[in-house]
Amino acid sequence: MGAHMNKRKQIALNKLFNLCIVFGLFLAWMSVEFFKDRETSWGIGFCVAALIIIIPALIFTPYCYTFDSEGVSLCYLFLPVERYLWKDVYAIEVDLKNTATRTSFFSLFYSSVFNIKGKNVGNLRFYMNGHIRKSFRTKRLLEKYWDGTITGYLFEDVKKAINKRKAKKQAQIKAHLTDEVVIMEREIRAEIRECLIPLIELAKQYNLDIKKKFFYVTEDFEELKSRSHEGYTYTLIVEIAHPNESDEDRIVMLSVDLIYVRLGKSSYRGVLNECAKEELTSVVSEALDEINKNGIESYCSQL
Repeated sequence: MGAHMNKRKQIALNKLFNLCIVFGLFLAWMSVEFFKDRETSWGIGFCVAALIIIIPALIFTPYCYTFDSEGVSLCYLFLPVERYLWKDVYAIEVDLKNTATRTSFFSLFYSSVFNIKGKNVGNLRFYMNGHIRKSFRTKRLLEKYWDGTITGYLFEDVKKAINKRKAKKQAQIKAHLTDEVVIMEREIRAEIRECLIPLIELAKQYNLDIKKKFFYVTEDFEELKSRSHEGYTYTLIVEIAHPNESDEDRIVMLSVDLIYVRLGKSSYRGVLNECAKEELTSVVSEALDEINKNGIESYCSQL
């Protein structure tokens, strides 16, 4: 019974979808009235406007969002559901650009969105962008089900300073558990070492050395050697240079995100970058080929 209740879905309507449909129907009604009065040109104009508003909304705009203990779904009338599991979401940000860049009449109907960052379930289709229209209900449900902190609100810098003070006080009282991310970090380091073996051999053929370093990179892009008391990205830094090189201007530095880590309510929560090894192989191979062709000085000058 308890498990069934935990998976009970809660629904939030998309107000943009509703507004588009209502406004489109109003234009359609106006079109009919103009046709009745034999104002054909006005009737056609309002009919076209109604179709321009209603059709994209019906096809490409989610009509509602469903939340449960496992994740959130963006539901479309005719297209497959866009689904995100909480365990695969590493950040949720308020995206204000959705209003700031619109100056047309429709900007009245738009509000900012919550931008979900993480892997969706199934295939990533062209219309899937992880945007949930911001409202009091969607905000409340996201905060209820997702074990993390939503960022990007106005005056966030002030909030961040206050939260940092709170975090320091809380850290003195109760430290966040690291069991989950410690294992993830250890496993990804082992995988990276294996992935680097053929790249190191290739570098030796070009008289180059490859060194690796792991850092905890904060949201302010501060590189730490120890775990941060806030969210961070566990990052690999690869250095490519000729043997015994000490001039920083002749050392190529490449970075790859490995794990996106956030602070949950009681522990660190991590989401793996599943493309990390492919990204590492790609960027390092390209760099080695370019250095071999044009020299390390030329490559460094392009960075």
